[in-house]
Amino acid sequence: MEGSSTGRCVRVYVGETDQAGHTPRYQAMLEYLRREGAAGATVVRGIAGFGANSQVHTATILRLSADLPVVLTWVDAPARVERLLPGLIALAGSGIVTVDDVRAASYGGRRVEQFRFDLRVRDAMTAAVVTVTPSLSLRDAVERLVGRGFRALPVVDAAGELVGMITNRDLVERGGLEARVELLGAMAPEARAAILERLDPARTVADVMTAAPVSVGASETLARATHLMAERHLKRLPVVEDDGHLVGIVSRMDILRAAGETFPREPSAALDHAGARIVAEIMRTEAPTVGADADLAAVVDAVTSTRLNRAVVLDAERGVVGVISDADVVAMVDPSVDTGIVGSLMRAAGRSVHGRATPAALVTRPAITGPPDMPIADAARTMVEQARKILCVVDGDGRFLGIVDRADVLRAVGEAVAPLASLPASRDGDE
Repeated sequence: MEGSSTGRCVRVYVGETDQAGHTPRYQAMLEYLRREGAAGATVVRGIAGFGANSQVHTATILRLSADLPVVLTWVDAPARVERLLPGLIALAGSGIVTVDDVRAASYGGRRVEQFRFDLRVRDAMTAAVVTVTPSLSLRDAVERLVGRGFRALPVVDAAGELVGMITNRDLVERGGLEARVELLGAMAPEARAAILERLDPARTVADVMTAAPVSVGASETLARATHLMAERHLKRLPVVEDDGHLVGIVSRMDILRAAGETFPREPSAALDHAGARIVAEIMRTEAPTVGADADLAAVVDAVTSTRLNRAVVLDAERGVVGVISDADVVAMVDPSVDTGIVGSLMRAAGRSVHGRATPAALVTRPAITGPPDMPIADAARTMVEQARKILCVVDGDGRFLGIVDRADVLRAVGEAVAPLASLPASRDGDE
């Protein structure tokens, strides 16, 4: 929505005292839109009006406590409205929701200069970190990861000082774990237990951890953390104080959300795919997408909007150009300490950073695609053969319809567990 462009205007009409749980309904809707990265929304309190019960409410001095009408107005790009509208309607309750096409004569959006890489690591890090000790068994370490939103654990000694990191890759390549942690979480409990039983009970975290891991100081800038991640191809960094004590962990997503002033998203609920046979029955139509020529702010919004940490790049006809990840975005906005934050970000949005300026330029290999009637078993086999985590579903003309990921496939067919478990780690680091 830059310059003069077509957008959608959504208006929701509710009463001032309407509640969504214990929260005013208008506030719940506003928080939902903010959390999901909407471009912006405004709530206006009316001075008079009546609703379905035909009772007139007014803001005159004698009726200050009346239930006045409230209107939430949200203007955004059509694709984002399409993705977020169902959730907004659910929060609106009995309120009236209208949608109109609008022409935005001017809308600057978030500018590259507004990205806050001058923030400190402690402003973005996660402080409540699950840790393990070197003497913990591998099985116990794996069980602390299964079902969580992270794929690595800092290793600390008795004094709380950082001595290592144990990652998904460490567990698979050095620990002998037969399936990656995210796949274990999608398996039936019996299948997961069988794999854990085959771990060597004598092996400990100390046997497979990465010792002396790269870390970042809590008082250092996000620019420094971003540079380290891009340079070392890391997804996360343990955060330490000057004395070496662990105080948190900062991930790519933490940095992107803080720097781009976006907000944490709620994890997608697990879907029950039992009995599904074709990809149309399990695909996610709300997958984040971004135009091939989108700017940096739109890319950050799209990549950080779901648990996948990825976005599908589409051309003008909604054909699939490829898939970009949080790793691609971090590399795109790696702010050099020597050249200045704003300058490097401006180059990232222009044409000089690694020669990759747009989402289309970040795509290094074609996405894998399949039709809606593709059997799930074939989708699983293709994902294994191509070493991909996402399959894009397209119609007969190649237009994007949705995606399926490994977790979707695993929930749908138990037979897919074995081949998908062998899918190697991505080229940019552990998962």
